[in-house]
Amino acid sequence: MSMSTTFRRITGASLPKTAFRVHESSGPLEVSIVFDVLSGNLAAYHLHDFVAPDACERIVENFWASPERVPRFGVGEDGVEAYLIGASHYGKPTTTYLQEANSCAGALESLYAGTINPVAVFRETIAREGGISVRAAAFDGLAAGDSKAIYWNNTGTFLLEPHEDLAQVKDPIQADFEIQQVNRVMAVNIYAAVVEGSGLLQLWNVEPDEETRAELGLSGVGFPYPAELLDEYPSMVIAVRTGDLCVINGNLVHAVVRGNNSSPRSRLLLTCFTGLNFNNELIWWT
Repeated sequence: MSMSTTFRRITGASLPKTAFRVHESSGPLEVSIVFDVLSGNLAAYHLHDFVAPDACERIVENFWASPERVPRFGVGEDGVEAYLIGASHYGKPTTTYLQEANSCAGALESLYAGTINPVAVFRETIAREGGISVRAAAFDGLAAGDSKAIYWNNTGTFLLEPHEDLAQVKDPIQADFEIQQVNRVMAVNIYAAVVEGSGLLQLWNVEPDEETRAELGLSGVGFPYPAELLDEYPSMVIAVRTGDLCVINGNLVHAVVRGNNSSPRSRLLLTCFTGLNFNNELIWWT
Protein backbone atom coordinates (compact mmCIF):
# COMPACT_ATOMS: atom_id res chain seq x y z
CA MET A 1 0.00 0.00 0.00
CA SER A 2 1.41 3.40 -0.94
CA MET A 3 2.08 6.19 1.51
CA SER A 4 -0.57 8.37 -0.11
CA THR A 5 -3.31 5.79 0.50
CA THR A 6 -2.36 5.18 4.13
CA PHE A 7 -2.29 8.88 5.01
CA ARG A 8 -5.29 10.82 3.79
CA ARG A 9 -4.13 14.43 3.82
CA ILE A 10 -1.52 16.98 4.82
CA THR A 11 -2.65 19.23 7.67
CA GLY A 12 -1.18 22.46 8.96
CA ALA A 13 -1.43 26.23 8.82
CA SER A 14 -2.07 28.29 5.69
CA LEU A 15 -1.44 31.94 4.96
CA PRO A 16 -4.47 34.20 4.54
CA LYS A 17 -5.52 34.54 0.92
CA THR A 18 -4.21 38.12 0.88
CA ALA A 19 -0.75 36.92 1.97
CA PHE A 20 -0.43 33.88 -0.31
CA ARG A 21 0.90 35.83 -3.24
CA VAL A 22 4.19 36.92 -4.79
CA HIS A 23 5.30 40.54 -4.86
CA GLU A 24 7.01 40.93 -8.24
CA SER A 25 9.06 43.97 -9.17
CA SER A 26 12.19 45.36 -10.77
CA GLY A 27 14.58 47.99 -9.49
CA PRO A 28 16.22 48.36 -6.08
CA LEU A 29 15.72 45.74 -3.36
CA GLU A 30 12.72 46.67 -1.19
CA VAL A 31 13.79 45.67 2.31
CA SER A 32 10.27 46.21 3.71
CA ILE A 33 8.97 43.53 1.32
CA VAL A 34 11.71 41.13 2.46
CA PHE A 35 10.51 41.69 6.03
CA ASP A 36 6.94 40.89 4.91
CA VAL A 37 8.16 37.45 3.81
CA LEU A 38 10.23 37.01 6.96
CA SER A 39 7.23 37.81 9.18
CA GLY A 40 4.85 35.45 7.37
CA ASN A 41 2.78 38.22 5.78
CA LEU A 42 3.82 37.36 2.22
CA ALA A 43 4.60 34.07 0.50
CA ALA A 44 7.34 35.32 -1.84
CA TYR A 45 9.19 38.34 -3.16
CA HIS A 46 10.45 38.07 -6.76
CA LEU A 47 12.88 40.78 -7.88
CA HIS A 48 13.97 40.80 -11.51
CA ASP A 49 17.53 41.61 -12.62
CA PHE A 50 19.04 41.67 -9.13
CA VAL A 51 22.36 40.47 -10.58
CA ALA A 52 23.88 41.89 -13.76
CA PRO A 53 24.36 39.52 -16.74
CA ASP A 54 28.17 39.78 -16.70
CA ALA A 55 28.29 38.80 -13.02
CA CYS A 56 25.99 35.83 -13.67
CA GLU A 57 28.15 34.68 -16.57
CA ARG A 58 31.33 34.86 -14.51
CA ILE A 59 29.81 32.91 -11.61
CA VAL A 60 28.59 30.17 -13.96
CA GLU A 61 32.03 29.96 -15.60
CA ASN A 62 33.70 29.73 -12.20
CA PHE A 63 31.27 27.03 -11.06
CA TRP A 64 31.98 24.68 -13.95
CA ALA A 65 35.72 25.39 -13.86
CA SER A 66 35.97 24.64 -10.14
CA PRO A 67 37.79 21.45 -9.08
CA GLU A 68 35.90 21.71 -5.77
CA ARG A 69 32.48 21.21 -7.33
CA VAL A 70 31.10 17.96 -5.88
CA PRO A 71 28.27 15.62 -6.94
CA ARG A 72 25.37 14.70 -4.69
CA PHE A 73 24.46 11.17 -5.64
CA GLY A 74 20.80 10.21 -5.94
CA VAL A 75 18.00 10.17 -8.49
CA GLY A 76 19.25 12.10 -11.50
CA GLU A 77 21.20 11.89 -14.71
CA ASP A 78 24.05 9.38 -14.33
CA GLY A 79 23.02 8.80 -10.72
CA VAL A 80 23.75 12.40 -9.70
CA GLU A 81 20.87 14.52 -8.37
CA ALA A 82 22.93 17.70 -8.06
CA TYR A 83 26.35 19.31 -8.30
CA LEU A 84 27.30 21.70 -5.52
CA ILE A 85 29.86 24.11 -4.17
CA GLY A 86 29.35 24.82 -0.49
CA ALA A 87 28.30 22.91 2.61
CA SER A 88 24.82 21.70 3.56
CA HIS A 89 23.68 21.39 7.18
CA TYR A 90 20.96 18.88 6.29
CA GLY A 91 21.02 15.79 8.51
CA LYS A 92 24.50 16.42 9.94
CA PRO A 93 25.76 17.01 13.49
CA THR A 94 26.35 20.70 14.03
CA THR A 95 30.12 20.54 14.29
CA THR A 96 30.37 18.33 11.19
CA TYR A 97 28.43 20.86 9.14
CA LEU A 98 30.37 23.85 10.46
CA GLN A 99 33.72 22.18 9.82
CA GLU A 100 32.61 21.39 6.27
CA ALA A 101 31.49 25.01 5.85
CA ASN A 102 34.92 26.20 6.96
CA SER A 103 36.56 23.81 4.50
CA CYS A 104 34.39 25.15 1.65
CA ALA A 105 35.26 28.82 2.26
CA GLY A 106 38.04 28.88 -0.33
CA ALA A 107 35.87 27.22 -2.96
CA LEU A 108 33.19 29.85 -2.44
CA GLU A 109 35.72 32.66 -2.73
CA SER A 110 36.79 31.17 -6.06
CA LEU A 111 33.15 30.89 -7.16
CA TYR A 112 32.78 34.67 -6.86
CA ALA A 113 36.31 35.51 -8.06
CA GLY A 114 36.38 38.44 -10.48
CA THR A 115 32.84 39.52 -9.69
CA ILE A 116 30.42 40.07 -6.78
CA ASN A 117 28.93 37.70 -4.23
CA PRO A 118 25.23 38.51 -4.75
CA VAL A 119 24.08 36.54 -1.70
CA ALA A 120 26.36 38.65 0.49
CA VAL A 121 25.15 41.81 -1.28
CA PHE A 122 21.56 40.87 -0.39
CA ARG A 123 22.41 40.34 3.28
CA GLU A 124 24.49 43.51 3.50
CA THR A 125 21.58 45.52 2.08
CA ILE A 126 19.20 44.05 4.68
CA ALA A 127 21.63 44.93 7.48
CA ARG A 128 22.28 48.45 6.18
CA GLU A 129 18.73 49.46 5.31
CA GLY A 130 16.75 47.24 7.66
CA GLY A 131 18.32 48.29 10.95
CA ILE A 132 18.85 44.68 11.99
CA SER A 133 21.86 42.58 12.95
CA VAL A 134 22.66 40.08 10.18
CA ARG A 135 25.28 37.39 10.76
CA ALA A 136 26.19 33.77 10.12
CA ALA A 137 24.72 31.24 12.54
CA ALA A 138 27.51 29.95 14.76
CA PHE A 139 28.48 27.40 17.39
CA ASP A 140 31.64 26.94 19.42
CA GLY A 141 33.60 29.51 17.42
CA LEU A 142 32.62 28.11 14.02
CA ALA A 143 30.39 29.95 11.54
CA ALA A 144 27.85 28.68 9.02
CA GLY A 145 28.67 28.67 5.31
CA ASP A 146 28.39 31.87 3.31
CA SER A 147 26.22 30.42 0.54
CA LYS A 148 25.79 27.40 -1.66
CA ALA A 149 25.75 27.01 -5.45
CA ILE A 150 23.58 24.19 -6.79
CA TYR A 151 22.98 22.72 -10.23
CA TRP A 152 19.96 20.42 -9.95
CA ASN A 153 20.26 17.35 -12.15
CA ASN A 154 17.04 15.45 -11.42
CA THR A 155 15.31 13.75 -14.36
CA GLY A 156 11.74 13.70 -13.00
CA THR A 157 8.90 16.22 -12.94
CA PHE A 158 10.67 18.07 -10.17
CA LEU A 159 14.29 19.17 -10.08
CA LEU A 160 13.68 19.37 -6.34
CA GLU A 161 10.74 17.47 -4.84
CA PRO A 162 8.07 19.19 -2.70
CA HIS A 163 9.49 20.01 0.73
CA GLU A 164 9.58 22.63 3.47
CA ASP A 165 12.57 24.12 5.24
CA LEU A 166 11.44 24.35 8.88
CA ALA A 167 11.51 20.64 9.73
CA GLN A 168 15.22 20.30 9.06
CA VAL A 169 16.17 23.13 11.44
CA LYS A 170 14.41 21.20 14.23
CA ASP A 171 16.43 18.02 13.66
CA PRO A 172 17.53 16.75 17.12
CA ILE A 173 20.98 16.00 15.69
CA GLN A 174 21.53 19.79 15.72
CA ALA A 175 19.98 20.50 19.14
CA ASP A 176 23.06 22.60 20.03
CA PHE A 177 22.78 24.85 16.96
CA GLU A 178 21.09 28.25 17.20
CA ILE A 179 19.14 27.74 13.99
CA GLN A 180 16.75 25.72 16.18
CA GLN A 181 15.55 29.06 17.58
CA VAL A 182 14.12 29.97 14.17
CA ASN A 183 10.34 29.65 13.78
CA ARG A 184 10.11 30.83 10.17
CA VAL A 185 12.73 30.07 7.54
CA MET A 186 13.20 32.54 4.71
CA ALA A 187 15.00 30.95 1.80
CA VAL A 188 17.13 33.28 -0.32
CA ASN A 189 17.40 32.15 -3.96
CA ILE A 190 19.44 33.95 -6.61
CA TYR A 191 19.47 32.62 -10.16
CA ALA A 192 22.85 32.83 -11.87
CA ALA A 193 21.47 30.87 -14.83
CA VAL A 194 18.00 29.70 -15.82
CA VAL A 195 16.74 28.34 -19.14
CA GLU A 196 13.49 30.05 -20.12
CA GLY A 197 10.57 27.93 -18.96
CA SER A 198 12.66 25.74 -16.65
CA GLY A 199 13.45 25.71 -12.96
CA LEU A 200 10.01 27.07 -12.09
CA LEU A 201 9.41 27.61 -8.38
CA GLN A 202 6.10 26.22 -7.13
CA LEU A 203 4.64 26.99 -3.69
CA TRP A 204 1.63 25.46 -1.96
CA ASN A 205 -0.32 27.29 0.74
CA VAL A 206 0.34 24.89 3.58
CA GLU A 207 2.86 24.80 6.40
CA PRO A 208 2.70 21.14 7.48
CA ASP A 209 2.25 20.48 11.18
CA GLU A 210 4.33 18.06 13.22
CA GLU A 211 1.54 15.48 13.17
CA THR A 212 1.75 15.38 9.38
CA ARG A 213 5.53 15.13 9.46
CA ALA A 214 5.39 12.27 11.93
CA GLU A 215 2.77 10.35 9.94
CA LEU A 216 4.83 10.72 6.76
CA GLY A 217 8.14 9.95 8.46
CA LEU A 218 9.43 13.48 7.74
CA SER A 219 10.12 14.79 11.26
CA GLY A 220 13.43 16.63 11.27
CA VAL A 221 13.57 16.22 7.49
CA GLY A 222 10.62 17.86 5.70
CA PHE A 223 11.41 16.11 2.39
CA PRO A 224 9.71 14.92 0.21
CA TYR A 225 5.96 15.48 0.46
CA PRO A 226 3.90 13.37 -1.99
CA ALA A 227 2.74 15.78 -4.68
CA GLU A 228 -0.72 14.18 -4.89
CA LEU A 229 -1.41 15.08 -1.26
CA LEU A 230 -0.93 18.77 -2.05
CA ASP A 231 -3.73 18.99 -4.60
CA GLU A 232 -6.25 20.35 -2.08
CA TYR A 233 -4.15 23.43 -1.40
CA PRO A 234 -3.84 26.52 -3.59
CA SER A 235 -0.50 26.79 -5.34
CA MET A 236 1.36 29.29 -7.45
CA VAL A 237 4.24 29.04 -9.89
CA ILE A 238 6.98 31.66 -10.11
CA ALA A 239 8.79 31.84 -13.45
CA VAL A 240 12.32 32.97 -12.62
CA ARG A 241 14.91 34.31 -15.04
CA THR A 242 18.68 34.63 -15.02
CA GLY A 243 19.72 37.37 -12.61
CA ASP A 244 16.53 37.21 -10.53
CA LEU A 245 16.23 37.12 -6.74
CA CYS A 246 13.40 35.24 -5.07
CA VAL A 247 12.96 35.09 -1.30
CA ILE A 248 10.26 32.75 -0.07
CA ASN A 249 8.52 31.71 3.10
CA GLY A 250 10.34 28.39 3.48
CA ASN A 251 7.77 27.04 5.95
CA LEU A 252 5.42 26.61 3.00
CA VAL A 253 5.78 23.46 0.92
CA HIS A 254 7.65 24.33 -2.26
CA ALA A 255 9.39 22.60 -5.14
CA VAL A 256 11.44 23.28 -8.26
CA VAL A 257 9.62 22.17 -11.40
CA ARG A 258 11.82 20.77 -14.16
CA GLY A 259 10.06 22.39 -17.13
CA ASN A 260 12.13 23.03 -20.25
CA ASN A 261 15.30 20.94 -20.31
CA SER A 262 16.60 21.97 -23.72
CA SER A 263 19.91 23.40 -22.58
CA PRO A 264 22.13 21.32 -20.27
CA ARG A 265 24.32 22.98 -17.65
CA SER A 266 22.48 26.25 -17.96
CA ARG A 267 20.74 26.47 -14.59
CA LEU A 268 22.57 27.49 -11.45
CA LEU A 269 21.15 28.56 -8.10
CA LEU A 270 22.90 30.55 -5.38
CA THR A 271 21.23 30.18 -2.01
CA CYS A 272 21.22 30.36 1.76
CA PHE A 273 18.63 30.04 4.53
CA THR A 274 17.79 32.85 6.95
CA GLY A 275 15.65 33.35 10.03
CA LEU A 276 15.33 35.28 13.28
CA ASN A 277 16.90 33.94 16.47
CA PHE A 278 15.72 34.69 20.02
CA ASN A 279 17.68 37.98 20.00
CA ASN A 280 15.87 39.10 16.84
CA GLU A 281 19.08 38.82 14.83
CA LEU A 282 18.78 37.62 11.24
CA ILE A 283 21.05 34.60 11.06
CA TRP A 284 21.98 32.64 7.97
CA TRP A 285 23.13 29.11 7.21
CA THR A 286 23.35 26.76 4.23
